[in-house]
Formats: sequence, structure tokens, C-alpha cells
Amino acid sequence: MRLKDNANIASYTLALGLLWSACLAAIIAWTITAEKHTTLSLATTEARAYFNKDQAMRLWATRHGRIYVPITEDSPPSPYMAHIPDRDITTPSGIDLTLINPASIIRELGEDFGDLYGVTGKITSLKPLSAANSPDEWETKALRRLAGGEKEVFELATIDGKEYLRLMQPLMVSPGCLLCHAGQNFELNKPGGGIGIALPMKQLRAQEKAAIYSKVPILLLLWILGIASLAVGARIISRQLSVKRQMLQELQRNEKRKSAIVNTALDAIVTIDTEDRILEFNPAAEKIFGYSRSQVMGKKMAELIVPESLRQQHYEGLQRHLGTGRKTILGTRIETTAVRADGSEFPVELTITRVDQEGSPLFTAYIRDITMTRQMAQQLMHQASHDYLTNLLNRHSFEQSLQSLLGGMSKDSQHCLMYMDLDRFKLINDSCGHAAGDELLRQLAVLLGNNIDEDDFLGRLGGDEFGLVVKNRSPETALQIGQKLLEDIQSFRFYWEDKIFSLGMSIGLVHITDAGQSITDLLRLADAACYRAKEEGRNRIIVTSQFEGEILQQRHGEMDWITHIESAFEQQRFVLYQQSIHRLQADDSTEVAAMEILLRMLDAEGKLITPDRFIPPAERYNLMSVIDRWVLRNTFRWLVTHADDKHIPPLTTINLSGASVVDPLFLDFVLEQLQQTGVPPNSICLEITETVAITNLSRARRFITELHDAGCLFALDDFGSGMSSYGYLKDLPVDFLKIDGQFIQGMDKDPISLAMVRSINEIGKLMGKQTIAEHVENRESLTLLQEIGVDCVQGYFLGRPAPLDDLATDRN
Repeated sequence: MRLKDNANIASYTLALGLLWSACLAAIIAWTITAEKHTTLSLATTEARAYFNKDQAMRLWATRHGRIYVPITEDSPPSPYMAHIPDRDITTPSGIDLTLINPASIIRELGEDFGDLYGVTGKITSLKPLSAANSPDEWETKALRRLAGGEKEVFELATIDGKEYLRLMQPLMVSPGCLLCHAGQNFELNKPGGGIGIALPMKQLRAQEKAAIYSKVPILLLLWILGIASLAVGARIISRQLSVKRQMLQELQRNEKRKSAIVNTALDAIVTIDTEDRILEFNPAAEKIFGYSRSQVMGKKMAELIVPESLRQQHYEGLQRHLGTGRKTILGTRIETTAVRADGSEFPVELTITRVDQEGSPLFTAYIRDITMTRQMAQQLMHQASHDYLTNLLNRHSFEQSLQSLLGGMSKDSQHCLMYMDLDRFKLINDSCGHAAGDELLRQLAVLLGNNIDEDDFLGRLGGDEFGLVVKNRSPETALQIGQKLLEDIQSFRFYWEDKIFSLGMSIGLVHITDAGQSITDLLRLADAACYRAKEEGRNRIIVTSQFEGEILQQRHGEMDWITHIESAFEQQRFVLYQQSIHRLQADDSTEVAAMEILLRMLDAEGKLITPDRFIPPAERYNLMSVIDRWVLRNTFRWLVTHADDKHIPPLTTINLSGASVVDPLFLDFVLEQLQQTGVPPNSICLEITETVAITNLSRARRFITELHDAGCLFALDDFGSGMSSYGYLKDLPVDFLKIDGQFIQGMDKDPISLAMVRSINEIGKLMGKQTIAEHVENRESLTLLQEIGVDCVQGYFLGRPAPLDDLATDRN
């Protein structure tokens, strides 16, 4: 069978190949013929063009009647025109002229200027006036044909072994012609001769050959591609036939395996007819449903394995499909319920397929028992939403439940949120280990769960923190519940090995009144109230509203800092630090040119506190002018004390806050300190940030101008961080620009930061300002700044901040 198919394919392929070859051969022949016809057409057109040119010359000459040329050796008087009066004339100036006819003109043009004039025609006649115009054999035949009435004669001919296209059209006798041919009996408007054109075909034949040679290879390539396509097609068809045979063989094998698959499948396979009678019931179905195959064959499936509540729906679906062809669940995987022989119902996954057999549809149900899958899914969902240790809701599920509660609130809804934090839990964890802490949390989860209603929800928010939402209860009732929880916690005792622990709990309670409140805000308020409960002695409950909670959070840390600042003044725990500023040298070295005064605070234990912690609350509570005065006064005193130390940098920079710049009294204070201490004004550079200067432009300008006039220098700090830096720079009489450190830190890796630094430096130089780069932290940045031309640099790479007193100590 396979050999026969291959032979048939080979025969068909050979026939198609021959047909394709014949078609391509015909196309090649047609192409060659077309090119030859094109060549002849081009040659004819070109010959006619030359004829028309000569005809135009002849008509022009005959219209003018007489054309004279000077008598020379090349143009002697024509003996053939001796009969013409005035053949030869002399001009008044003495020039001898002789008459020349059109035939001579055209002949001389061809002989003398043929390379420019192109192909020239030959005027000839059966009765030529001059022997030079006598026709050759071909011309004689053509003239006779023209005399017989033909309008044009042309054909390919050979002259001296070369191919020419010869063309001749008649010359009609006009009155101007009779001047020379008066005695030859020519009739007006009758052919008197002809103009013959001999066009060389060599170049046109070369073009024809090139065109043929350019097209024939393409056609040959098409022939090869066609033959190759036929071969490939034959190969593909042969393979398809082979695959088809293999599929038929495989189908036969599949039929043999079908019964084995059905019998060994883990899923139940049940086949029914249009009457719902069971035709197939595999061993897995026997195991799942508890029936033997012999018990169910031929009986209605719905009566055996479909629950009674779903039978009517099953019958209606079957009849609807048979009546309308609608595929409601056909081919779709669904989950439903089945019933066993003992009457117990269980979840199954069901897929139904239809096969038409001999015009009658059969339906096969593939049924999988998903009892274990459901149980595992429920277990995974529970694990995803509950804390593994306490089995309470985890934080994510707690927040989702709270969000759902907010989404379903009405105007009359009353709910409360409690944030609960165990007291002294860390003591148990540290003294007895994490196992003890875990066990304590498990016991507390049970204790808390026993004190809430079914509608309430409780969750572990993290560590020893719990959240409780009391639903549909007033704040008073929720407070009573909270008090009850505190009492139960107080009376609870935790036993671990030979130790007994008592516990407490701090609770923050928030009344949920608005569905528009966010979960984050509610938890934040409850957490703040819980924190306040701890501050007030622990083991208590604090109730807060939204407004009170915000105040708690805002003041929670800031009020403490105000106390710390005030005590730092009283106990002299503010310390002056300095960081050196270096001037870049031409030889890539640096020298210390100035120092910036920095402020630090010591806590009660003598640990250093950086300004980012105490400056924000000081700004909020209007303490910055006080701090600036302290810094300025103590810096001046230190400079006076160490005035004789030649190692102290010549310039000292001091940062000022916005509050001091806009304070009229602070200006007088600076001038007073300069006068009292005698510190040279030109040794002091006051730094204000770009933002402060721009925000308070008029006051800043007055402050800077007056102190600048007194001799102080000024630096604009963090320059480049604002949106209008360049626009305001020309209005401020500052001496230095301190380029914002965010550009310096990334300039060795970020081309945009590098461009910003370069731009600020160039603008500063154009305005006569010196530039200082802050936050120089590596050699690469320093090298780039030297290349850019920045004047001074400052940063950890050159020197970290150090106590001001250490500067004098190190120098000594």
C-alpha cells in the first residue's frame, strides 16, 4: 500500500514538473520574442526621428528658396545647378557665394558633423540631379514602392556585414524643389524621391541581449523553485499519507486501549444514552458510588447517583440539549453534588462530553470525588487567613474584615475597635524562652476568644498585640467589655515549669462612627490610645475619638522633645561640632579654608543626639531662634578664646534658621555680638538655606544686605533644591553657593546630577559667587569636582564632623 501511494505521488509530480517546464519554456520564448519586437520598435522610432529631423531641414531649405554659402574648396559651385540663374553671386562686400541645395546640406552635415548630428538621411531619387544622390539597390526598390503609393518602407538589412534598420519615406515635390529640378518633369505634391535612413542596430541589439540575459535567469530560477516546490510538496504529501496511516494504526491501537483506560481510570466514567440509561460504568465508578456494574447497566443514571434535589434539573438539561442543541454545561468542568448507594452526598467535579454514534448521541460523564480536595482547600484558606500560633485572624484578614464592616455601615451603626498590647510579655520571653512566649499567646487567645460574641472578630496583629472589633455595641458597652477583659487578664496566671507569672494589658479603644474612615487611621488612633495607656501606668484602657487620637499622635513625641531641649539648655548638654571646608588647588590637592559649625545634643546618659531628631520639634514650637542665639554666642566666644591659634581656619560658617532670618531682633543680636566680642566680621559666614531665602525674599534680602554691609559673608545652603534657584540668585548678595548634597552624592554615577553640578557652578561663577560642594564622600566625586572647577569641597571623604574643642586640642 505504501509503495503504491509513493508511485502515484511520483507520477503526479513528474507530470506537473513537465507541465511547469513547458510553461516556463513558453514564457522564455515569449520573453525573447517580446524583447526583439521592442528592439525593432525602438529602432523604428529612432529612425523616424532622424528622418523627421532631415525632413525638417529639407522643408526649411526649400521654403526659403535659395541658400548660399561662400565658395570654397569644400563648397565649389555645383555643376548640377548651372542652369539656375544667379547660381553664383557676389555680395557688395566682395564675397563670392554659390547656391546649395538641401541634399548637399544634409550630406555635408553627415560627413562633417555626423558625431554631433547623429544618423543622417540620404536624399535620393530615381532621377537624381547629382550622381552622389543616386540610390543603391535597396533604395531603388524602396523608391519604386513609394512611387506605387506606399507611405513608408522599412526593413532590416545588412551593409558591409553589419545589421541596419533601413527606412525611407517619400519626398513630396514642393514649389521650392522645382528651382533645382525644373527640367525633370516632377509634379507638385507628388513623390519626387525619398529620404533614406540607415540606423545601425549594434547598440540596440546589445541592449536587447542584456535585457534577455537579465530576465531569462530569473525565469530559470522560477523554474528551479517550481520544481523544488513540487519535490517538497510531494515529500510533504508522502509524509502526510504516512502520518495518516500511522494515525489509522494508532486509532486501532487506541480502540484496544480504550477499555483498559476506562477500566483503570481513577475517575468514574459513566456513559448514558438519550433516555438517561447507563451504558458504561467503569470500576472507579463502582468504587466511588458503591454499585456494581451489573446493578446499574440499563438503569437511569439520575435515579442512582444524582441527588433527589438535582434530578429534575438534570432531566430538564438533558431534554433541552436534545431539543435545542444548547450546550449549557457540555464540555465544561463544573462542581456539583452526587449521591452514593448508601444515600450519602459528596462533592464531585463533573465534565460531560457528547459523541454521536450511528446518528444517536451518547453522553459520557467524567466524575471525580473532590471531598479531600475541598477539605484541603478549606484548610489552606484557613491557614492563609489565620495566625498559625493562636488560630486567630491574622493582621491581613483582620484588616479585610474591618474593611468589610466599614463598607456595610449605615448611619445608625455603632462599632468599636480595641488595640490590645500585653504588659511585661518581654519578661516572659527573655526569662523562659520563646516556647514559653508562644504557649502564653495560645492561652491568651483562648481567654480572649471566650469573652467575645460570635459577631465580633478578634485577631493577632503581631507579636503580643491583638485587635478586637465589637460590633453593634455602643462605646459604653464596648468599654465594659474591655474592662472585663482587663479583669480576666489580671486574674490569669501563667505557669511555666517552676515559675508563675501574672500579666496586664493596655487597651486603646476607638469608636467607629464613619464609614469613610480608613483602616490605617482607625488602627493608628487605637494604637496611639494604647500607647497612652502604657504611658499612664499600663494595665488600663484609654478611650479616644478621632480628633483626640490625632492630637495624641502629634504630641506623642514632640512634647517629650521640648522637655529634652529645655533640660539640655539648663544642664549645658548642647555641644558645638565643626566640619572642615577645603579649597581645591591647581595641583589637585586641597587645603583647609573654613569650618562649618554644627550642633549636637547629649542625652541624660551622655549619648550623642543628631539634629534631625531635635530640630523638627524645635521648629514646630518656635525654639529655633533661641538655639541659633546659643550657637552664635558660644561660637563667637570660642573664636575669641582661640584668637591666637594660627591653626584655626580663617573663615567660620554658621547655619541660621528661617525663624532667625525673619526675626528683626535677631539682626540686632548678631550686630551686638560682633561689637561686643570683637570677632572680625569678614571671618564669619552665615548660611541660610535656599528655601528660607526664597520663601522670605524681602526680609532675607534686608537681613543679608545689612550684615553684608557690616562685613559678614553669606552662603546660600542647599542650592539647587528649589524650583526657582537661578531666578532669585541675582537678588541676593551672597558670596558662596553650597551646592545641594543630593547632586554631589550621585554625580559619579548619575549624568543628570553631574550636569546639575556643572550648571550651578557655571552660573555661580558668572555671577561672581564661589561654589562649595557638600557631601563629598569618595575620590571619584572629588576628582569630578576638580575637573568642573568647584572652589571648595566638604564631606566625609575630607573630614567627618568633630567636637569644636578637639580642633584646638589637636592643633596644640
